[in-house]
Amino acid sequence: NQLCSTTVMAAAATATAAIAAACSSNVSASCSDSDSEDLRLLLPNLLPASAAAAPSSEAQLHQFHLPALPSPITVRTIPSLGLTFQLWPSATTLLRFLPASPHLLPRPPAAHCPLSILELGSGTGAAGLALAAALPAHTVLSDLPAALPNLRHNASLNAPLLDSRGGSVSVVPLPWGDAAAMGAVVAPAPASRFDLVVASDVVYYEELVDPLIETLRFFVKGDVVFLMAHMRRWKRTDKKFFGKARKVFDIEVLHKDPPPEGWRHGPVVYRFTVKKQRHNK
Repeated sequence: NQLCSTTVMAAAATATAAIAAACSSNVSASCSDSDSEDLRLLLPNLLPASAAAAPSSEAQLHQFHLPALPSPITVRTIPSLGLTFQLWPSATTLLRFLPASPHLLPRPPAAHCPLSILELGSGTGAAGLALAAALPAHTVLSDLPAALPNLRHNASLNAPLLDSRGGSVSVVPLPWGDAAAMGAVVAPAPASRFDLVVASDVVYYEELVDPLIETLRFFVKGDVVFLMAHMRRWKRTDKKFFGKARKVFDIEVLHKDPPPEGWRHGPVVYRFTVKKQRHNK
C-alpha cells in the first residue's frame, strides 16, 4: 500500500492518530463515515502493534496454500512497522479468486509465455507473488521506497517456487501520481506491455484518491484490465473514488466474499476497463 512517510514508524503513528481523530470528534458522530463503530475493525489486522494490541513486534511468516501450487506462498510481515508491513484482508481474496478464475484473464498464460502484471500498492506482496506463481506471470511489485526491502525479501523467499512455475517478480518504487516513477516502470516498453493491473485494499484515505486515479489512467489503457479487491471502510472515500473512476472506466463486480465479523461488507473484486469512446456519425 501507499502509506509511508519519512520514517515508517512516524507514518504508522500519524495514520493511527488520523483515524482516531476522525472517529472521536464527538460521541454522536463517532465513525459516521465508516461501516464499523469499532476503530479496531476499520482496518482489520492493519493497525501498528501498539494500537492493535498485537502481542508480538517480531517479524511473522504467513503462508498461503493454493490448489495450483505444490508449496505455499510465504510472506514476512512486520507488525511493529505499521500498515505497509501487514496483511490487508482483500489481498487474500484476490490471490485465491483470480487463479481459480482463468476465464477472467486477458489471455491464457503459459510457462513459456507468462502474463505481465503490475501490482499497485503491493505492501507485503502476498497477492502479486501468488499470481506470479499460480498463473504463471511476471509480476511487477510496486510501492513506496520504504516498503521495497521487505518486498524484495518476500520475493527471495518464494524464488524457488516461482522458478519452478515459470513465474518471476521484480520490485520497483511507484508513488501514485508520480510521473517520473510511472515512466520509469514502463521505460523498457510502452505502458500497454502489461496484460493486467491489480491491487488490493488501496482505497482508504481520501487524499490518495486523485493520485491513484491518475496512476490508473496512465497504466490502464486500451485492452489492459484493472482488477481491484476492495473492502469498504470509509463511505466518503469510496464515493469519491468510484465517482471519479466511473468517469474513465466501466466497472463491474466480479466476486464478493462474506463480511468479516463486525462488518457489513466483505472484500469485493471489481473489474475496471477503459470506457470506449463514442464517435458521432
